[in-house]
Amino acid sequence: MVVTFTSIFIVSFIIQLVYYLPVYLRIFKPDNRFENKHYLPPVSIIISARNEAENLRNFLPLILNQDYPNFEVVVVNDNSEDKTQDVLLRYKKKYENLIILNADKNIFEEGNKKSAITKAILSAKNNLLIFTDADCYPVSNKWLKKMTSAYSENTEILIGFGAYEEQRGFLNKIIRYETLFNTLQFMSFADLGFPYMAVGRNLSYKKSVFLKIKGFESHKDIISGDDDLFINDAANRKNTNIITDFESKTISIPKDSFKTYFNQKKRHFSSSSKYRLRNKIIIGIEIITRFLFYLFFVVLLIYGNNYRIVLAILFVRIIVSLTVIKLFALKMKESNILFFIPIFDILIPVLNLIVFTGTVFDNKIRWK
Repeated sequence: MVVTFTSIFIVSFIIQLVYYLPVYLRIFKPDNRFENKHYLPPVSIIISARNEAENLRNFLPLILNQDYPNFEVVVVNDNSEDKTQDVLLRYKKKYENLIILNADKNIFEEGNKKSAITKAILSAKNNLLIFTDADCYPVSNKWLKKMTSAYSENTEILIGFGAYEEQRGFLNKIIRYETLFNTLQFMSFADLGFPYMAVGRNLSYKKSVFLKIKGFESHKDIISGDDDLFINDAANRKNTNIITDFESKTISIPKDSFKTYFNQKKRHFSSSSKYRLRNKIIIGIEIITRFLFYLFFVVLLIYGNNYRIVLAILFVRIIVSLTVIKLFALKMKESNILFFIPIFDILIPVLNLIVFTGTVFDNKIRWK
C-alpha cells in the first residue's frame, strides 16, 4: 500500500512540475509576435455599469484621458437605481468621445450584463474593442497603447491582466493571490495554444469575431460568462495573444467580505461547467494532482519510511512554485502576497471545494 501511495505522490509531483516549468515559465519568454507597435487603430472601449455611480465618478476619467489619438468609450447604463446616469451625463459635457447607452429592460432579476454588452458592441463604431468594468482603472495612461500594440496580423482576441487593488486584511491577500495565479495559468496555456479563460476587467477582441460566433448565443441562459465562455467559443491557438506588460494592467476594487467573495466564485463555477472538455481537463489535472500531492505527502509522513525523501520533494515543489509565482508577481508589481504563497497553494483548493459544493445546491446565481 505504501508503494502505491508513493507512486501517486511522485506522479503528482512530476505533473505539477510540468505545469510550472514548461508551461508557466513560458510566459516570461521574449515575444516577437507583435508587429504593429507603431500603428494605433481606432478603438471602442466597452463598459457595462449597474449602480456604479461612485466608481464611475472616480475611475472613468482615467479611461477617458488615455494617451491615444482615436478612441470612444461606450458606457451602458444597465438599469441603475443610483446616480449612475447623472454621473455619465456630467462627464458627457466634458468628453465628446463618451457614448452613453441605456440597456434594455432586465431579463434577470439583478442584472443582464450580456445583453448590455451586446448592445454596446453593436453600437460601437470601431472593430477593435477593449472591455473593462466600471469598478476598474488602468495603471497607466498608456493602457490603450499597450493593448493595441499586442495585436499582430492574425490576432482577433487579446487577453490582459485584471488585478485587484491592494487593501488591508487576509481576504484581500487571498483574492489577489488567486487572481495572480489564475492569470499565470490561463495566460500560459493561451500562449501555449490552448486559450480557455480571460477576465472581462481587461479583455480585447474584434467586433468581427463576436459577430462570427453569434456573440453570447451559446450561453445566453447563464448570467455570467461574458468573458470566459466567450473565450471558450471564440479563441484558438491562431487568433489569440496575451499581454503581460505592467502598463497594460487594470486594477479593480475587490470584494470586502467572505460572503460576497464566495458569491462571486459561485458565479464563476456556474459558467465553468460550460467549458470545452479539453479545457476542463487542463484545469482539472492541475487541481487534482495538487490535492493528491499534499494528501499523500501527509499520508507518507505518517505511514512511510522515507520521510526525508518526502520532505525533500515537498521542498522542491515549494521552491519551484514560489519562484515561478514570485517572478510573475514581480513582473506585474503585485506586492505583499509572496510570503503567503505556500499557504494559499493549499488553502485555495480547499476554498474552491467548499464553494463548488455550495454551487451545486444553489441555483440562484446572479451577476451582481
